Amino acid sequence: MKPSDDPRVQSKHRADGPTLDEPAALPLDRPSAEPPVPAPRPTRALRNGVGAVLLIDALALLFVLGSGPAAYMWLDKSHPSPLAAASQNTGSSAAPDGSPGVGGSPTPGAGSSAASATPSPKLVYGNGTWTRTDPLPVPEWAAASVRLHDGRVMVAGGATGISSRDAIARALIFDPATGHWTAVTDMLQPRTYAMAVTLADGSVLVAGGSRNGQPLDTAERYYPEAGTWVAAGRLNLPRTQGALTLLRDGRVLASGGGIEGTPGWATTASAEVFDPMRSLWSMVAPMSVARAQHTATLLPNGEVLVAGGATTYFGQTGLVTAAAEIFNPTSNSWRSAASMSKPRYVHGAALLTDGRVLVAGGWYATSNSDPSHATAEIYDPAADRWTATGSMTKARAEYGLVSLPDGRVLAAGGVDPAYKVQASSELYDPTTGVWTSTGNLGVGRMWPAIEAFPDGRVLIAGGALDSDKLTAVCEIYTPPPG
Repeated sequence: MKPSDDPRVQSKHRADGPTLDEPAALPLDRPSAEPPVPAPRPTRALRNGVGAVLLIDALALLFVLGSGPAAYMWLDKSHPSPLAAASQNTGSSAAPDGSPGVGGSPTPGAGSSAASATPSPKLVYGNGTWTRTDPLPVPEWAAASVRLHDGRVMVAGGATGISSRDAIARALIFDPATGHWTAVTDMLQPRTYAMAVTLADGSVLVAGGSRNGQPLDTAERYYPEAGTWVAAGRLNLPRTQGALTLLRDGRVLASGGGIEGTPGWATTASAEVFDPMRSLWSMVAPMSVARAQHTATLLPNGEVLVAGGATTYFGQTGLVTAAAEIFNPTSNSWRSAASMSKPRYVHGAALLTDGRVLVAGGWYATSNSDPSHATAEIYDPAADRWTATGSMTKARAEYGLVSLPDGRVLAAGGVDPAYKVQASSELYDPTTGVWTSTGNLGVGRMWPAIEAFPDGRVLIAGGALDSDKLTAVCEIYTPPPG
């Protein structure tokens, strides 16, 4: 997670630090021009005394309300108030999003997202090709994305350069009905590798991520009906590349992640839960294994399956785990699950319609000698067992994996075994256990934003082309009939 101002090609894992903050690509053929300079860790205002906190918070809140750009100083230098809001866009082309939010209980879906609260539209099928649509304003990668309850897609944050020094606060919403992006109010905090989820009331929670080589402990919430971001408490630990999962009771589970930045890096086994009613983060029992770049999938019974991840990460000495465990939201506790057949990180996971969980691809180790893999396996919660299924047609890591409404799963892009980005995509059919090649992306990429629309089409946005080139190209996939 080390920032770099040197735009030269990076290896999969830098010898002087991890690539959690940089895209991976070709082997490094010359050393870094200068050693990393540690960025200062943010300090908590509570250390200065309760009286000072109240005074600083009050003055800063007035400052924020009086000026949109002030919110950045507020979140970077002091302790955010849960009531602070940014209702003025900092970009000249941005327009508030005035669409109404949709309340009600979410329907569990794949990964950490809630499915649409509105009736499912008629599915759209085509010939399995990707078509270019409205591009992003500028190239970016490692942004957070969610599907809103009305079927539109929000992309927030990310980076416009090779490291989190280039993190941005921009938020955009794509409307599949028009094929266009709309800029909405910028986030309070620039961040890349952030975690995001759509809450039961239709608002969007964004938490953690990194900036200037350091993980963040700030969180914020976007209200579509008002077009505003509001500070949403503070994580008990900073987290980057952890996982955020919406629970059935409306709370949100944050698991694992990287908790230290430059010059070293460390993962955590800790977990905490966000209460949207109180805007409060509370620690819960930790996992048995520290991990980051893992997957977290909401199961049909309301529990959460966490699988894989990097447990330690420094240069080529890191470790990857095959361990899996399950979070019980009723008891706020974890129990061990059967381990995967292979350790994995920067892999993908998707909930299948029968309640099983598919994991595929990723890297087995952090060393440069380990290539991307094509293997896949399925977890059966009823039997607590992993079973091998068909391998992907192409090995890939740092790619996009998304469930389609008809039960199939789409894999797109990512890094191939030679650490080059690829444009290939493929469909997994859970009834046969077979992956089938489908249309190629117009632009190969890694670390893109990817979301499925309610009608079955898929949007992919931005991403990295290699270690120092990004793309603003966005494409829409229309699947063939199943």
